[in-house]
Amino acid sequence: MKRVISFKCLLLVIAIVGITNVYAQHHTGVWVSDDAELLCTDKVTMYFEKQSDDCVNVTLIVDDVTKESVKFSKDTVIRGCISDDFNLKFISDRIVKVNGRKLIKAEDFEMCEPYDMPMATDKESIGKCLTEWRLGSIIEFDNATQDIYVEVNTPQNMFLYYILKDTNYYYLRAARIENVNEGSLFYQNVRLMHQPAASGEFTIHFSPNNKRDVTGKLDINIEAFNPDACYFDPNGGIYWSYTSHTPNQIILNGCAGDTYYVNRRLKTHNFVSEWIKSTK
Repeated sequence: MKRVISFKCLLLVIAIVGITNVYAQHHTGVWVSDDAELLCTDKVTMYFEKQSDDCVNVTLIVDDVTKESVKFSKDTVIRGCISDDFNLKFISDRIVKVNGRKLIKAEDFEMCEPYDMPMATDKESIGKCLTEWRLGSIIEFDNATQDIYVEVNTPQNMFLYYILKDTNYYYLRAARIENVNEGSLFYQNVRLMHQPAASGEFTIHFSPNNKRDVTGKLDINIEAFNPDACYFDPNGGIYWSYTSHTPNQIILNGCAGDTYYVNRRLKTHNFVSEWIKSTK
């Protein structure tokens, strides 16, 4: 029987002595190894660590919001405070050590001020807009319920930390993304899912080739894009196909009957907590 253990961290009174250099020498980007992955923005630190084939721990630090961790292990999910011995140290702008594990830089990106993103002018602008319109951080946290939603999208990666406490719903992931004018190729290299109320899914997936998956380019099969069907490739990639667009919205055919609406972001959109600069 699946078991979920959760408790509230005393964020204002607990001193996290073991966190090294997170704020003293902060960098932005994505770092990776075969058993770990780290995301750093100005506000968000999200760290995935594979401790065994059936145990993955995720650490989340959001400035002035929360410091917590979630451990997926077999049929158990434990949510709690950051371990006192959590240790993050930037060796250089290309190398970081987390809990003694060495990670290399997989993606550079820059933070930026809010701005009006470009409109989709024609079909040839779709790939660029799919990348740019998703960029940035969305941070939502309910102190009363402890529900949390942290989504960070970079030009090459998509991160999610989503928990609904009352229903014991957990969805945490690190994923690669490649966008072309025909749509998006989405590949989850780390997927942690606990969904007892609906599908009953309990998943612990951490790619055994995580370093290669994150540092390499996704191989896109243009013929796999189909506006009438979702396609799963043998390597685990999911093809979301372009169906239509307006200057401010792109519509993609998703999976299981889903339709995805990717909307152009404007500098007045306050739901975006951080803005990330497009590199394409």
